Amino acid sequence: MPTFLSDPVPAVYLILLAFTVISGAMAARNQDRRSLLRFAIAAAILLAIYGIDKAFESPREQAVRRVQAMAKAADEKNPDAFVAHLADTIEYRGSNQPTVLKKEEVRHSGFWPMLRQFDPRVVVWDFARDDVKQIDDNTIEIGFSAKGELRDGTPFPLYMRATFKKQPDGEWKLIAFSSFEFAKHNVPFAIPGMGK
Repeated sequence: MPTFLSDPVPAVYLILLAFTVISGAMAARNQDRRSLLRFAIAAAILLAIYGIDKAFESPREQAVRRVQAMAKAADEKNPDAFVAHLADTIEYRGSNQPTVLKKEEVRHSGFWPMLRQFDPRVVVWDFARDDVKQIDDNTIEIGFSAKGELRDGTPFPLYMRATFKKQPDGEWKLIAFSSFEFAKHNVPFAIPGMGK
């Protein structure tokens, strides 16, 4: 499904909604067949776009959904649910030297005991459309904000970039991610316990 249909920008909905409201007002005022037909066509197009948008997940939407599921798994301290969204190997960049990790290495990394010890609340947000990079038809990179917030309210925010690739089974899985200082999106910041 083309992305402009499965993941339309908000402006598309705004334009279609405005067209539907205006044609509806004209149909109510004129009360003729031509005005009613314009209103019906506008409403049908709006409903069709909305239906396609809800029925088909774009690569960007799938990547965002998977990052949110990974954050939920980290918040629940559930490594099995977390690694379900990873490819067999991933590349992690928390410093200038990338680290290649196998899924099992992530599952058993020191990241999980650290999470259990400090028990932070893990959240992700700010999935801006302009922070998405379509690398090719099967690879997409998204940027977003993340934080671990300790129970006393102390936040540890980061800026993250995650790359997802469509796997042979059709699922989009994480193949690479990078963590940066929150205020400086170009300064790497290593997540404690993540890596070898």
